[in-house]
Amino acid sequence: MQYKFWLRLLFPAVVLLGIYPACKKVGLDEAEVAGHTAEYAFPLMSTTLNMQDLMFQVLNDTLSGDTIVVNPDNTMTLFYSGDVAEKPASDIFTFFDFPPNAPPIPIPDTIYEYPLTVPDSVTIRRADVLTGELTVIIINSLSEPIHGFFSIPQMSKNGEVFKWPFTVAADTNIFSPVLHLDGHTLLSDSNTLQFRYEAYLPDGTRIKLPEPFPGFPGVGLRLQNFTLSYVEGYWGYSEYPLTRDTIDIDINQTSLKGNIKVKDPKVTMVVSNSWGFPTRGVVKYLSFLGKDGTEYKLESTVFNNDSIDFAYPSWAAGEVGQTKYTKVVLDGTNSNIAEIFNAQPVRLIYEVAGISNAKRDPTITGFLTDKSTIALSMNVELVLEGSAQDFGAEQTLNLNFGDYSDIDTAKIEEVEFKLVTENGTPISAALQLYFQDENGMAIDSLFRDEPQFIMDAALTDANGNTTGSKRTETFVTMDIDRFDRVRRAKQIFLQTYFTTANGGMVPVKLLATQNATVKLGLKVKTKIF
Repeated sequence: MQYKFWLRLLFPAVVLLGIYPACKKVGLDEAEVAGHTAEYAFPLMSTTLNMQDLMFQVLNDTLSGDTIVVNPDNTMTLFYSGDVAEKPASDIFTFFDFPPNAPPIPIPDTIYEYPLTVPDSVTIRRADVLTGELTVIIINSLSEPIHGFFSIPQMSKNGEVFKWPFTVAADTNIFSPVLHLDGHTLLSDSNTLQFRYEAYLPDGTRIKLPEPFPGFPGVGLRLQNFTLSYVEGYWGYSEYPLTRDTIDIDINQTSLKGNIKVKDPKVTMVVSNSWGFPTRGVVKYLSFLGKDGTEYKLESTVFNNDSIDFAYPSWAAGEVGQTKYTKVVLDGTNSNIAEIFNAQPVRLIYEVAGISNAKRDPTITGFLTDKSTIALSMNVELVLEGSAQDFGAEQTLNLNFGDYSDIDTAKIEEVEFKLVTENGTPISAALQLYFQDENGMAIDSLFRDEPQFIMDAALTDANGNTTGSKRTETFVTMDIDRFDRVRRAKQIFLQTYFTTANGGMVPVKLLATQNATVKLGLKVKTKIF
């Protein structure tokens, strides 16, 4: 029975000669029976990672809005972006506010100039009604009937002025049916809306309806569900809030130590604008925060006194309904962004306000539609070309010791782990490996003390490009008592500290096509009885 047991262990080792050619007898892939001992090689892990996969694992891609893009030249760019802050015009500008539960509007005279609710410094010249419901109330306290019509001279549809005829019996109150204003156009040059009625007695005498109660006129109206699809006029000078947002940009997303420098960081602000009048963006706040709470204010020559004028669709050019875009790029040529990123910021906070018609030009006709918005997005762009020292990453891999999980340790004389790497990337790696049970609890580690370098960086040229591949072999012996614990492990937890070539002092290029192969094997010397 003992012979059959050892034959069962020996057979997989012989089979592995064909699938694990990288290892010799010293390299863990041959079995030898010599005297009363035998050596068995057992591969635990073999994987090839290209740089693109590695960066996804390092960065973990857990922050909302972050992504890696592979460029045509195989360089990679990491983007962090905040939510697009969209500001509809209706959030800022209120026109013709008629609350649904407001009392009727009293009409104290036959011609009444009603002041419209419009934003400060705005003069409305035209407004197209999208929805609106009008109800006219007439109280006839006279002892004889009246007839006539109610009109809004400034409002028309298809060339016809809005008009509603009425007839009211003596000592009677009436409510008109709901009159729909959809599709009507309102013209004004004074931010007022004129309401007019003509009332006649049976003999044709035109009258003003008397007050049924003191201070309460005989005519009133109610406007409900009043919305506009288009507003045209002059926008004067006024300031309003646009957005305040935060972007998490922690380059090293783990709790491990790390120091990384990015060669050419960029911050790009994109404004899409369909408001049809000049708008100036004012940067109220634009700063980065470090892990320790230190604030790094972004300074740039791009902004004129912390402001920039947004492109906008022009009424004079017939651009109603169009959207214009403004792009602002902050980089090392026009700002202190490189200095900020070398301090490893973790958050970008920005606040932008708007000023309409900042130049106070009264000749510019502006407009808004019911779909007009300003949307502002802020993106952080990092081309993965730079240097890193002890840049931390973590990952978990499945592990299975096979027959060695339950072999009698009294039959084991020696255990040795072997790590083999073939590295075509410009980064080296120090690693600590933790053996864990099925619940993720650590049983033991591969190295006793500090992490050790197991993967040397490939050589690079003066431009930071790799010039070949670098093979590294690392051997770790383990006593029987420790092996008895770790062989129960179901997974490996890796803590990896990456450092770019030349000790992290020279910027290198990380390309999506670069790759590294990592193999972990086990050599066990056993006794044969």
